[in-house]
Amino acid sequence: MGMKKRIDCRLILENKFYHCPTMKRIYVFLIIVLLTVPQMHGAKKPLLYWGVAVNNFVTAKPISGFPKIFYSQFHPGITISTGFNWKEKPKHNWMQSFKAGYFSHRFVQRSIMLYTEFGYRYKLGSKIGLSIAAGAGYLHMIPATQQFEKNADGEWEKKKLKSRPQALISLSMGIDYKMTSSGCRAFIRYQNMLQTPFVPGYVPLLPYNVLHVGFTVPVSVLKKGDKNAK
Repeated sequence: MGMKKRIDCRLILENKFYHCPTMKRIYVFLIIVLLTVPQMHGAKKPLLYWGVAVNNFVTAKPISGFPKIFYSQFHPGITISTGFNWKEKPKHNWMQSFKAGYFSHRFVQRSIMLYTEFGYRYKLGSKIGLSIAAGAGYLHMIPATQQFEKNADGEWEKKKLKSRPQALISLSMGIDYKMTSSGCRAFIRYQNMLQTPFVPGYVPLLPYNVLHVGFTVPVSVLKKGDKNAK
């Protein structure tokens, strides 16, 4: 009886959230912002690079959970990024990035992410950069759990779970290193990500500590490669 009650309560919470018009409006707004910002500023602020990173997502408290990235859990992911500079100075620049990613949290969820970050980068000489950024966006959660409910015959049967829209809040910091004279860079980033509402009324916030290891290639290099190929 206790098991049935817990399952029913969770299903009720999920259904209430799924049909919540207020949350749907928030997610529509986030998607519109993510799609229109690059268009609004694309002509004046051209995209400077394309990047890719492999990730590890670990559920732990922000900041204090950082060491667990390296030993406690392995939930793999991948992130593709691009961006431009709002303002660039000899020693620093203000930047905007746009990211799309995917990760798999075993037995919990598979997630597709689309978000943007506004950040500051300080240059240590000509090769090293230190950066910090904050942002938000959209996360589409595909449940990887199993739930059961009793049918009319009193037998437990598996229930198909719906994917759900979620909000994503991000705070990250990183270091990058210029590898080539053309501007290709390797980077490592540490990100605190909040997914909300994970289970409304039960787990409103799900925190992730995320490690990004990847590289970026300037758009100018990619365009030059296309011309040479032709």
